[in-house]
Amino acid sequence: LFLRGAPERHVPFGRLRSPRGSRLARGDRTRRAFVKPNPLIVAPIALVLIASVALVVTRRGGGRDALFSGTVEATEARLGFVVPGRIESVRFREGDRVKAGEVMAVLDTVEAAARMGEAAARVDAASAALDEVVRGSRPEEIQQARAARDAAEQRQTDAQQDFDRTQELFKSGAVGQQSLDKAKNALDLAKSGLKQADESLHLVEQGPRRERVAAQRAQLGTAQAAREAARAQLANTTLRAPFDGVVTVRHHEPGEIVAAGSAVFSLMNPDDRWVRIYVSESRVGAVRTGQKVGITCDTFKGRRYDGEVVYISSEAEFTPKNVQTQEERVKLVYAVKVRVADDPRFDLKPGMPADVRLEPQAQ
Repeated sequence: LFLRGAPERHVPFGRLRSPRGSRLARGDRTRRAFVKPNPLIVAPIALVLIASVALVVTRRGGGRDALFSGTVEATEARLGFVVPGRIESVRFREGDRVKAGEVMAVLDTVEAAARMGEAAARVDAASAALDEVVRGSRPEEIQQARAARDAAEQRQTDAQQDFDRTQELFKSGAVGQQSLDKAKNALDLAKSGLKQADESLHLVEQGPRRERVAAQRAQLGTAQAAREAARAQLANTTLRAPFDGVVTVRHHEPGEIVAAGSAVFSLMNPDDRWVRIYVSESRVGAVRTGQKVGITCDTFKGRRYDGEVVYISSEAEFTPKNVQTQEERVKLVYAVKVRVADDPRFDLKPGMPADVRLEPQAQ
């Protein structure tokens, strides 16, 4: 195509011309058939290649959308009486909604009310006794003590005079030793009586001792404690809802005898539901507490519920048997708790299978 010493000329491939029917012409037509492919054949192949690459990236990359299966769970409390007794009334059935503080069941209160009345009577008696001790002696009691002291003093005066006369007679020989001893004993007895009367008057005028008041106050405190215990027993015959919830199980009926702690109701808290999923070691690094996720379920197709990651286990565990994730073969997984943040219709019920989609986090 090029002659030695002649200037070079670049001829476009499409401009080359060959004699009709030559091999070069036939080869040119063949080359043009490969250069211009059919789009109807290439387009499906390209789509298949793109889908395959996307699937590989989704499965192997960290931080991409990932779908995990789990089960809806909820906080459920087993409610019962703290005292034994016979059930008098039960006011709710399965499926009923209750408000916090509502009475759900009541025990027979005859015995509890009787114990409460007895305890209250003991408190009244102890309180009256304490008041009497604190007030001290009445005026009439003080007057009686003073009169008794005056009488004892008069007896001592008379005994002293009698002893003096007997002693003079003994000195003159008019009476013997026996008469003198008798007068001496009478004087000693009168002195002892006066001393006791003085002490009694002093106590009456002084008022009660601190020790006695303290002892009486202690008795009153014991009676009051017994009354509070009886009141608590009476209050415990009423079963109230601890939170807003839905009755899932009614375990007993009116007339049945229940032991303390035996469940009468199972109450579920609809505001505290979550989905527990298990994330493999390769993906748990992309999960964060507070991360927003999407929740779906087969029962309500087309609906998406907002969720939030509230707990990530700090320890790995072996894959539970009921896990149905895309990575079931991974042996070690981490439990993740996803709270249901938006479900006002209460569509997601405990025990219902659900899927959680972990969306990528902004870096």
